[in-house]
Amino acid sequence: MIQQIVKRIFDIGLPAIGVDFPAVPPNNLPAAAAAVLSADPLDLTLYMEQLWHEFNPWAPNAPPAGPARRSLFAQGRFNGLGTPANPMWDHLGYSYVLENTRAVQILRRVVREYRGGEALGIPSVATQRWLNVSEALLFGAINPMAAWLPAGASALDPEAERRAAYYRLLGMELAFGAEDNRPSTYTKAAAANTGFVRLFEELLYELWQAIANLKNFAGVNSSDNDRIFRITEELQFVLRSRRQNQMLAREELSASLVLGWVELSLSTDTPVVQDLKANATSAANRLRLIGERVGISAHSKSAEFFSMASELSLFLRTIESNVITGPSAVSVLYIPGTPVGDASRRVITEWASATGKDLKTRAKPVETARRPLTVVR
Repeated sequence: MIQQIVKRIFDIGLPAIGVDFPAVPPNNLPAAAAAVLSADPLDLTLYMEQLWHEFNPWAPNAPPAGPARRSLFAQGRFNGLGTPANPMWDHLGYSYVLENTRAVQILRRVVREYRGGEALGIPSVATQRWLNVSEALLFGAINPMAAWLPAGASALDPEAERRAAYYRLLGMELAFGAEDNRPSTYTKAAAANTGFVRLFEELLYELWQAIANLKNFAGVNSSDNDRIFRITEELQFVLRSRRQNQMLAREELSASLVLGWVELSLSTDTPVVQDLKANATSAANRLRLIGERVGISAHSKSAEFFSMASELSLFLRTIESNVITGPSAVSVLYIPGTPVGDASRRVITEWASATGKDLKTRAKPVETARRPLTVVR
């Protein structure tokens, strides 16, 4: 969600509020990113409140925010951005692959080290502003203000709530345990999409066959649009079955905010990266260097995770939508030169590299069952 805020500032600019908050001109990506990285944590929270309210997860029932909350979030720094006509944030799959880099745990350690002493050096003023937001987001310090952030017994451990959401929707766990390397503990739901990975990888295999045969005019064409549709239909069913009455929307928004903040923090040589002497040419290398500073190793496949995060979000959003209505519509998933088609290629390449699985060679094919899809609001 953080990246969407940066893009909106880039597109339309940010109006000034008094002398302390100058305007940010449009079409200036560094300035847009800096405006977010230096924000007051409450301002970010209030803007997310606006998006959650405009999304109105329980329509046609009343929106979630009451009059007091509406009055409050209208005072935020980013209120001048307005809200998109159809507010949306990154898919939970985006947050999962980024969290698998171990970036959250590494940056949490950075916050602790800076707050607890000077072992990492003296943080610049810009980094101190970054610390304020990071502490609020990564440790859940602003939860009482945000109805869509983790609540209940797991509120003291936002990571546990994200792990539970990943397991429910995607049937996957993170590749590492707690920050101290003990096994992670979280509530595992009985209803979880444990078959997601099997279906997902079969779809990637079939899409690769279709991609490889796009220019095949003479040989055997092994692409199968009907099978692609059946797998897509099955994936749509299992994903949307976990979203009835907008279940997991709150957790997904919260996760996209936290992991979007992490991605933005590592996307360039930001002030905190410079203060940590972790300047590098990629987010994965910056994370690796920061991890070495604080004694937590980043995932060895972090480059692949960073590379496919946004594309995986678009890909899974497309799967869950009503775009793929039959075999004749599946070409949107693999035709090159389109956002979704290009995203599919990226996901196939990076997922194969990250998992070590050859998605271009058929394993045992999965069975798909035709099920009635119910409309989930």
